Amino acid sequence: MGAPARVIFAQVRDSPLSVDECLAAVLLPDVGGIALFVGSVRNHDDDRPVTDLAYEAHPRSVAEIERVAAEVAAAEPVRAIAVTHRVGHLQVGELAVVVAVGAAHRAEAFAACRRLIDDIKAQVPIWKHQIFEDGSTEWVGAC
Repeated sequence: MGAPARVIFAQVRDSPLSVDECLAAVLLPDVGGIALFVGSVRNHDDDRPVTDLAYEAHPRSVAEIERVAAEVAAAEPVRAIAVTHRVGHLQVGELAVVVAVGAAHRAEAFAACRRLIDDIKAQVPIWKHQIFEDGSTEWVGAC
C-alpha cells in the first residue's frame, strides 16, 4: 500500500488558481488514479444573471481547510491531496476552487475528491457575495 496519505497543500489565497499545480502535486509514483474537481464562477444562480462575485474568508479558514483535508486523507484510501480555494473578487469564468486527489485506483480517488469538496463547502468558513446583473447582491453560506 505504501506510505500514508499526505496533504501536499491546502490553501486559501487571493491569487489565481492552477489546475496544473494541483495535478502535479498529487502525481506520485504510487498514484494510479487522480480525480479533479474544478469550481468556476458561473454567469447565473438559478435564473438570475451573475456579473461577478467576491469570496471572503474567516481568519480560521486556512486552518479549517487544512483540517478538512487532513481528515479526508486519514479516512480515505488515498495517497495525496492538494486543494486551493480562492478569495477576493472574481469574474465569471475564473477558478474558485481546485481539488486534486491521487489514489492507487480511480474509485478511491473519485470518492475522496467528492467527500473533500463537500466537506470544504460544509465546514470551511468562506462566504460568497454574488453580484447580479440588476445590481442586487446576495451572500451565500459557507462554500
